[in-house]
Amino acid sequence: MKPPHPTRIVLIALLVACSMQLQARQLSLPLVTFAPGDIFVSLEQGPVLWWTPAGLLRSVLVPTVTGVGEGMGFDAAGNLYVTRWCSDGPCQTGNTVEKFNNLGLSQGQAGHAFDCQPHTIVFDRAGFAYTGQAACRKTIVKSTLGATITAEYTVAEDNYGVFWMDLAPDGCTMVYTSFGPNVKQFDVCANTQLADFNAAPVPGGMAQDLRVLPDGGVLVSSGEVIARLDHNGVVTQTYAVPTEGALWAGLDLVGDGTFWAANYFSSNMHRFDLASGTKLATITTGIPANSPVGVRVKK
Repeated sequence: MKPPHPTRIVLIALLVACSMQLQARQLSLPLVTFAPGDIFVSLEQGPVLWWTPAGLLRSVLVPTVTGVGEGMGFDAAGNLYVTRWCSDGPCQTGNTVEKFNNLGLSQGQAGHAFDCQPHTIVFDRAGFAYTGQAACRKTIVKSTLGATITAEYTVAEDNYGVFWMDLAPDGCTMVYTSFGPNVKQFDVCANTQLADFNAAPVPGGMAQDLRVLPDGGVLVSSGEVIARLDHNGVVTQTYAVPTEGALWAGLDLVGDGTFWAANYFSSNMHRFDLASGTKLATITTGIPANSPVGVRVKK
C-alpha cells in the first residue's frame, strides 16, 4: 500500500463534505437505510461509496476509525463492517474493523485490534465474524467482534497471508486467496488445511476477491481477468473489459445471475452476466485511479 496522492485526498475530502451536507438536509426527511441491490465500494483512502442498483451515488460513508479501507461484510442485522489496514509504515495504526449501521453512520471500532493488516471479513449463520489477516500472524480470527476471540486458524499461504475469503454453504469450508495463483481452502470446523480448490494456477496469478457460486464453483478476480471455476476447480470462463487496462479487486454476486466487480486501475465498476460474460452496466465513479478495493452488494 502506498500513501494516497494529494489529489485523491482533496477529492475524498470533497466527497465526505458533500455527504455530510446531504445527511444534514435529510434530517427532516425519512431516513434512508441500506436496501437490497445497493452497492458498496470501499476506498483505500477510507470512505465507502454507497450506490443504488441503478448506479446513482446515494451517499459516502464517512469513517471515524483510522486505517486504509479494505474488505467488507454484512452481519445478519444489516450492519456493514469494513476492515482497516494499517496506515503507517510501522503498522501501528488501524488494524481493526469499523462498523456502520444501516443508515451508513459509523459506530466506531468494532471489537478488538488485530495483529496487523486485517483485509477481509465474513460472517457465519451463527453471527460469528471471521477476519483474515494479510500480514504478521497471517491467520483467520474467529470472534464476536467483542473482547472474545473464539478461535484462530493458522492457514497455508501463497504471497500475502489471508487476502480475501468466502465461507461455503456448509459453514465449514473457508475458501480464500493469498495474492498468488491459487484458490485455497481451510476447514474451520475441523481446523484442517484442505487441498487447493483450483485444478491449475488461476489466470493472471494474482487471486484476490472471490465468491462461492450456487453450483459449487468459485468466481475469483485475478490480475487482468475475472475467472469462473467449476466445482472441480477448472476454469470455464473469464470476464474482462477489453477497452480498459485492469487489476480486478473486489467483486460480489447480485443474486440474479449477475455480479459487480471493481477495476482498481480505472476505478470503474462493471456489472457482468455470469452465464454469458456480457458486460451489462458500468459505473464511472469519477474518483482517481487505484482507489476501489472491496465490493459488496446488499442482499
